[in-house]
Amino acid sequence: MTIADFPRPQDKLAILRRIALFASCAEEQLHLIAERSRLVEYKKGETIYREGDRAEALYIIASGRLQVFTVTNGQKQLYTVLHNGDTFGEISLLTGETHSATVEALNDTLVLELQKRDFEDLINQIPSLVLHLSRVLSKRLRTKGHLASVGEATVVAIYSAAKGVGRTLFAVALAATVRRETNRRVVVVDFSTPEGETNRFLHMPHRLSPSRRGLWAEEAIQQDVHEHPLGFSFLYAGDVVPRQTGSGESLVAPIVSELANHYSYILLDLPVEIDATVLKGLTQADLIYLVSDCTRANVIRTGALLHQLREAVSHKDEQIKVILNLMEAGGERLSPAQVAHSVGRSANFILPHIASAAGELTPEELMRLLESRESPYTNTIRRIARELGGVLVGLALGSGAALGLAHIGVLKVLEREHVPIDIVAGSSIGALVAGLWAAGRGAEDLERLAMRFKDPWDIRRLFIFDMSLPILSLVIGILAGIIMAFLAGFWAGLLLGLIVCVFLGLLMGPLVGGPIQGAQLTAKLERDFAGKTFEDTWIPLKIVATDPIAREEVVFDSGSIAQAVRASVSIPGIFKPMTYRGKLCLDGGVLNPVPVGILKRSGVNRIIAINVFPTKAEIAAYQEDVQRRRAEWDAQLASRSFPVRLLARLRQEIARSFSPLIFDVIMRSMQSMEYQIAEVACREADLILRPTLAGSHWLEFYNPEKFIRKGEEEALRRLPELKHLAGMSEPPTTTALEAKLGRVDKVS
Repeated sequence: MTIADFPRPQDKLAILRRIALFASCAEEQLHLIAERSRLVEYKKGETIYREGDRAEALYIIASGRLQVFTVTNGQKQLYTVLHNGDTFGEISLLTGETHSATVEALNDTLVLELQKRDFEDLINQIPSLVLHLSRVLSKRLRTKGHLASVGEATVVAIYSAAKGVGRTLFAVALAATVRRETNRRVVVVDFSTPEGETNRFLHMPHRLSPSRRGLWAEEAIQQDVHEHPLGFSFLYAGDVVPRQTGSGESLVAPIVSELANHYSYILLDLPVEIDATVLKGLTQADLIYLVSDCTRANVIRTGALLHQLREAVSHKDEQIKVILNLMEAGGERLSPAQVAHSVGRSANFILPHIASAAGELTPEELMRLLESRESPYTNTIRRIARELGGVLVGLALGSGAALGLAHIGVLKVLEREHVPIDIVAGSSIGALVAGLWAAGRGAEDLERLAMRFKDPWDIRRLFIFDMSLPILSLVIGILAGIIMAFLAGFWAGLLLGLIVCVFLGLLMGPLVGGPIQGAQLTAKLERDFAGKTFEDTWIPLKIVATDPIAREEVVFDSGSIAQAVRASVSIPGIFKPMTYRGKLCLDGGVLNPVPVGILKRSGVNRIIAINVFPTKAEIAAYQEDVQRRRAEWDAQLASRSFPVRLLARLRQEIARSFSPLIFDVIMRSMQSMEYQIAEVACREADLILRPTLAGSHWLEFYNPEKFIRKGEEEALRRLPELKHLAGMSEPPTTTALEAKLGRVDKVS
């Protein structure tokens, strides 16, 4: 807290005239209030008073933002956000009670304080204040205990360590896209000098009026902020903050706080040269986007700047996001992986290169680019905007073996109806479908891949010719074969040795992790994914596996997609586990069959979960139907001849003696467990799709049509809810779902 000594008496009067509490006061009364009050500055994060403190003063916000909250059982509950002109603290002064909430500065804030003794004197001298305060008191007491609907502004600083890395283009594109995706007001503030990078790019020569040299008044919004055809507002503040003299620092917070009364998103385009004014802009921001290209020199500068920001700005790492622009530039270029190693963290977003005939993108070209459905740059900007706007839509594809083919049907509807998906996560079969989709294979292509397994032999040969035979079983089989060869001949020995080897291998396979090696499956995955990595996906991808030793999830979001999928589909007791970075990886469904939580932790606000496990009620109904059909069959069989009845009974006994196989026991036991976990996980989802088919076998990959058709039917049935969740009030003009192969957009 600092007592401000720079305001002139007329500045205090200008503030008081804007306060509703003093609207009925005469001029001499305002002079009296100005004499009794003092102007106090609170830095971002400072507390004005705490819950339970004794009332000492009436507070009036001159500029800035304050949050009012309570803490219950260690949990912070936001009550409201106060802006310019709001008063607070009067209830405790009038009632004599302690403060019922804590008030904290969201950014640097100027507050007029009227001490308790002066407040009581003024009430006696100005009766109109009593009437106004009684109304305020009545209104607040009626709403006490109820959380307000807070529509708070978000301040974003856009900064870079070097010029020419695409910062200004990014700021303009982001502003236009945030406006489009959220339908909320957005303003870009250009603090560059002498003319402003954003200002020059937009061809808008407007400047802040020379009179704006003191506290910023509300009328400045109408006079100095201008609208751009792309839908956002623009303010050039380069000459209101004279950075050369160092006096501009004190004006950054008032400008930001006044804009916060009118705009939901405030984007600060800050110049490269770091000084007190720039640091002030960074400290006032809720979020910092640090833009860099891939040249080694600029990457080194960005790494140093990131370290400097951590020390100078009280922001957590998640509040500073690195934007890597793949633009063409001179000098040695680094790959995204090399940039991550140099900077010490992966880029949060990678902006694909965009070409311009003129060499530098013009505002007109930008407008056309943002209208494009197929621009990788636009789709990446769109995901950044949706994350910033809190409207990210995530898709969680669950496990379920062949039942998971229903995911393909859902994807067909999402693509056909242009329902936007910003990030996808998958577990087990869901990891396979999600990985292929994110790698650029459309839903129709996925359906064609599924149709390859219509012949049951095609799926079984991946297992039969990939047996993981322990060395011991091989040795015993050879010895048994040699002995039999001496006793009954070569061919008898060869046959017995093979039988013993396979039989012992099946029995001992689980002792070495699983009877199926997985080499055939890995080779097929490598062919299907064509060597693509997570960095090559057109949509951010998360794949989940399980570490049974540590009893924790293993989340893949970098490296080979094929290897990640191989880990996620490793059914315990069937497939040999895969080792990844020293961790033993099994089927992701063991711990997280529907990865809703992964999307939550990735900042997704709206989640669609696909759970293909039939409910208990569906299974019970299916079993009743099976019993009914069996009774009908038995009744028909009773009327047949004795030989027919004998053969039928013999066939039943043979089938019963070999059923269920050990693989079936393992898999159905796993799915029983996964069903329970999935039900709990899906409670956090905003929308749950259940394309279930009770009675279908987990290995029924040879009948994909029915699963895909069920997925389509369920998605179409819930289509209005899907569109509402995605914020589609009308048919969209852009969609990321029509992206082509080879995209490199990524969120890590």
